[in-house]
Amino acid sequence: MAMARGRTQNAVSQRAQRAVLLSLVLLAALLPNLRSLRYDFVWDDEDIITSKLDVRGPADLARIAGTPFDSFLGESMRQPNYFRPATLLSLVADRALAGNDPGPYHRTNLLLYVSACLFLWLFLLELSGSAAAATAGGLVYAVHPTHPESVCFISGRTDLLAGLFVFASLWLALSRGPRIRNPWLKLLPASGALLIALFSKEVALFASPAIVLALWLRERPLGAGALARAAAPILIADAIYFACRTAVIGLHGGPAVFAVQGTGPQFLTSFAVLARYLPLLFAPIALAARYEVPPLREPNLAFAIGFAAALLLAGGLLVALRRRSKWALPLALLALTLGPLCWVRLIAGALMADRFLFIPSAALAIAVALLPGTTAWFAAGIATPFFLVLLLPRVAVWENDRTLYTSMVRDAPESPHAHAILGGYYYRQHDLPRAIEHQRRAFELFPAYTETLLDLSAAEDEMGQSDSAFAHVRLLLRLRPTYAPAWYALGNYFVRVDRPDSAASAYAESIRLDPKFPPAENNFGVVLERLGRREEAIAHYRRAMAIDSGYVDAANNLGRLGAAGAR
Repeated sequence: MAMARGRTQNAVSQRAQRAVLLSLVLLAALLPNLRSLRYDFVWDDEDIITSKLDVRGPADLARIAGTPFDSFLGESMRQPNYFRPATLLSLVADRALAGNDPGPYHRTNLLLYVSACLFLWLFLLELSGSAAAATAGGLVYAVHPTHPESVCFISGRTDLLAGLFVFASLWLALSRGPRIRNPWLKLLPASGALLIALFSKEVALFASPAIVLALWLRERPLGAGALARAAAPILIADAIYFACRTAVIGLHGGPAVFAVQGTGPQFLTSFAVLARYLPLLFAPIALAARYEVPPLREPNLAFAIGFAAALLLAGGLLVALRRRSKWALPLALLALTLGPLCWVRLIAGALMADRFLFIPSAALAIAVALLPGTTAWFAAGIATPFFLVLLLPRVAVWENDRTLYTSMVRDAPESPHAHAILGGYYYRQHDLPRAIEHQRRAFELFPAYTETLLDLSAAEDEMGQSDSAFAHVRLLLRLRPTYAPAWYALGNYFVRVDRPDSAASAYAESIRLDPKFPPAENNFGVVLERLGRREEAIAHYRRAMAIDSGYVDAANNLGRLGAAGAR
């Protein structure tokens, strides 16, 4: 009786100790990011979180779930690349409850982050067998300075959901897999969590082999045949994802246009990107909201470091697999989830971003948890305060557009893209002198970045600097004669100087270059109406409405003329 009571007391004490240690990890995840609850929408948030997410019935849910994620970014695409219905539906739920109030969206992001840290801790506990080791690794992960881009940026929810369910899948593989006798069913619970991760972000597909690896490392008697059968649910989850993705965006596996052109530069740049990620993972003292990644035309030191790191990672993983060591898991997770994100042919947007490290940084947490004895706590004791000091200013960056875009210029003062983005922000805020200053600087830094001339001319025009604005549009057309928005801008300038015939020619050229350009159709109609060509004007107003049924100016013009809408 006394022995049983003692065992019960020990179990209660152990559970209490684990609860305290887990609370440390969850608080480390929560407290530094708590102020994000009062943050605004920033960057892509303002394009994604719009009336496009409104749901009035099942048909809207089906429409949103079957829409490529990048279709919500407000940019025309040659082909869509991202299929993330779980992320979109989570934003739909927030919008249904909160509308345009950013606070609840940030609250959801924060809850998802805390949940991701919870499941990572549970996985580390199963892997290491020690709550103390799991806590050491969990603390390092919870305060990693690269995470604010995923936590405080609402559009970073893709990483939070994918990470949460990848970590849940790894935990289920270790905690439930060995208890299930039928090999075909061992990873069935894990596959369910993986499927949600797959529908959240593509990186989960690369992580899926790590789930099978986790079971293989835990269940030593499992032979090759049984392991192959156990992997079936994971393969089925991947197949379901592929089938749904193909139905929505087709069979292509990458962007239509690569950010880096040519096989040689793509190869060289990919290893250089890996070299740039490694310091961000282990010593993130040079973080930024936007990274400039110039294509490499010949090998340099960054390429050499990246290539050597890839060889070391592959060699270490091979040795760990041959020894069936638990260290194979952090090495595999890092290789599987970071390696593909360095391959520039796969990336449709920015080639580097802090949020791309959200899942790969878990490899660092796993490595800390696998360190022997007090070494894990020693490592966490050094890394956690170091990371925390770096984390707090990164959280502040995401407060609003001003803090975000000014940080880009501060971190990369020679980046033309950072200056262009900040200039665009100041233009929207009607701070025209600053808008002109940054757009001009962007063009000086990178004359091939011709879009900045369009933005510069718009700001100059509103400042009353008409001659300069007109000259910059003319320069833009010399540099890029097939750019439809430049012809549209030229038409607007001709209207302002009372040259309707020239304006009509410019609008016609804009429409020829881009037949789906509602403002050009509408403004062309206005000029034609002024020239007395009423029926032609009505036809262009109707074309504008046919392209965009919600185009207010065209609808008003049709109503003013007593004409019917788009037919």
